[in-house]
Amino acid sequence: MKKRIAAIDVGSSAIRMSLWEIGDNPDHITVLEELRVHVTIGKDIFDKGRIDTDSIDESILILKRYKRLCDEYQTDTITAVTSTTLNDAENIDLFLDRVRYEAGINLTVLTVSKEINYIYQAIKYNDNYKNDDSSKYKGLVEVGSGSVDIIIFSKKAIVFSRSFPIGALKVKQVFDNSTNLEENFLNYLKVTIDHELSSIKREIPKSKINVVFGIGAELELLQDLIKSKDPEAGYMNRSNMQKFIAQIQDYSEEELVHKLQIPYDYTETFQVKCFIFSKIIDFFDFDDVYIPKISLRDGMIYEQIMTDGEQSLYRQNRLQLRINAINIGRKLNYDEKHAMTVTRFAMKIFDETQKLHHLGDREKLYLMCASILHDVGMSLSPSSHHKHSLYIIKSQNFFFFTDEERDIIANIARYHRRSIPKPNHPDYAALSRENKVIVMKLAAILRLADSLDSTHLQLVSDVGVTITDNELSPIIITAVTETDLFTERYSFKSKRDLFEFIYGIKPKLRVKMK
Repeated sequence: MKKRIAAIDVGSSAIRMSLWEIGDNPDHITVLEELRVHVTIGKDIFDKGRIDTDSIDESILILKRYKRLCDEYQTDTITAVTSTTLNDAENIDLFLDRVRYEAGINLTVLTVSKEINYIYQAIKYNDNYKNDDSSKYKGLVEVGSGSVDIIIFSKKAIVFSRSFPIGALKVKQVFDNSTNLEENFLNYLKVTIDHELSSIKREIPKSKINVVFGIGAELELLQDLIKSKDPEAGYMNRSNMQKFIAQIQDYSEEELVHKLQIPYDYTETFQVKCFIFSKIIDFFDFDDVYIPKISLRDGMIYEQIMTDGEQSLYRQNRLQLRINAINIGRKLNYDEKHAMTVTRFAMKIFDETQKLHHLGDREKLYLMCASILHDVGMSLSPSSHHKHSLYIIKSQNFFFFTDEERDIIANIARYHRRSIPKPNHPDYAALSRENKVIVMKLAAILRLADSLDSTHLQLVSDVGVTITDNELSPIIITAVTETDLFTERYSFKSKRDLFEFIYGIKPKLRVKMK
């Protein structure tokens, strides 16, 4: 059965829509419409901190036209998002409200991690990459009007990502508003880029990254121009790209239009975006440059197509979230062996106690991330480190999860030791009633898993769970070991309190010698 899907992206400089028809086979895709209308939302925000009323009115008219077109096509699903830049507008809530009631479209403000994940999905399922079995790392750079997203990824998952506030319109606005700056704009831009990128040198993978994907309409124009000048080049590389950018960096907007046939609504950001991209290529020492004609909207649609009933939610997202959490832990020098041991035990206990907690794949992902990161607060201080873990996790970005879900994970980690959740704990009290129950159920499991490696020496090699009809020992946790477990026994007794409180069952520990 055919399905029609629309993806709308309200960005800093344009509002775009892609409308696709999906056949019975997900590979049978027909692009019905690709629309783009220039807007000045970003300039409003960077200059005044808010979206002007005229810009809101104009955006609503555009979105109304898009909605009518979707209705004419009898579109099954409309997914609409705003770029992360719009979240900086002081009147963003008013903007979203007017769009919802006047245009009939529910806009979601993207988190940085979700925006990056959509871009990754677009590359992952692109025809030129989806059959690539290479395990080597590749780079991806999207230069936007408000920010620059940099991703390093393999075929399986994203291994590094960061968003920088050096988008083309944003840096131009900052420069224009800074009366004390004497140097020219390109010098200022180079210093700004170097400063932003210098902070990530020790975080990026050490493996050589030979290929980089550049995302953006301006970069697509750049590639087409270079190919037209040198058809034999075959593709754009760092050398011919930088040579061309140097030749046009002093062009006026009129020269861009008349000499290069750049559409007028691209001229304000074309040179800046190309220059930023070039400097990022230098920083990472990328060699080959490939500009696929893809967008964030492609990722939005591919995510719907490829995950619809394909696998369980847990299997779809486990690897990416696991890598995400591990990278956070490594930045904070956490005890990785302990974290992964506790995570393995927690996953086993979760699976074996399903008929007690009745939770699903999404909650299993919460527990996995909380288990990996439960001790990251040790990087600040061993004292009250469970509370520090809460604050650290609440400050992180997680692929796939919303801010609300991140707060659930942070609270689960917070209660891996000491006090059980109480109504007067502010971060716990801020959760909804349903989410409080989730936190208690999962924290109870995490406490048991953590107790089984309380020495951080991995003395327990495996765990088993047995649920019986015996009223004295209704649930037995079996710890497999080669030695006696004095510390783990004591820790287990002290940490089973929340499990007993939640489930009305006192777990018993049984030690099984190898």
